[in-house]
Amino acid sequence: MESVALDAHLATCAACRQFADDVARITRLVRSAGATRTPDVAMALMFTSEGLGTVLRVLTNLESVSTTCARAMMAHDTAAMVSATRAALDCADIAAAAQRVLSRPTAIDARVIRAILAAAAAAAERCAAECGHHAGHHGPCRVHSEAAQRAAELCRSELQNIAG
Repeated sequence: MESVALDAHLATCAACRQFADDVARITRLVRSAGATRTPDVAMALMFTSEGLGTVLRVLTNLESVSTTCARAMMAHDTAAMVSATRAALDCADIAAAAQRVLSRPTAIDARVIRAILAAAAAAAERCAAECGHHAGHHGPCRVHSEAAQRAAELCRSELQNIAG
């Protein structure tokens, strides 16, 4: 009802129509403008530049080796590797999500950072164990198990440095 009355008024009042057009234009400009990048002091307090770079490199590697291992296990199509394949795919997805969260240049929430690092560590630990069972006879599982173990250790170590 109010919308109909407003539309009727705007149809007859040039000043209000101009105001509404100006508001709409400003709203479009604000929505289309990119956010400015400001230095994030909170992230600097959580990670050194070197530490964050190391975490991101390890997560990138973990995503890659997890995906490679999952593909290799799917090619074998054995029931024994179903659980390990699932673990590898989950690990790749969690590592990718952690990379995106940690790479954002905007304000952060320590609880979110702790949660994503804990998830990455848990997924990596599961992969290290699952693929460790196949490491002796399956090269991608050996590489994956070793990389996952390193990633889990690093994520757990970084968790100790995050306050808040």
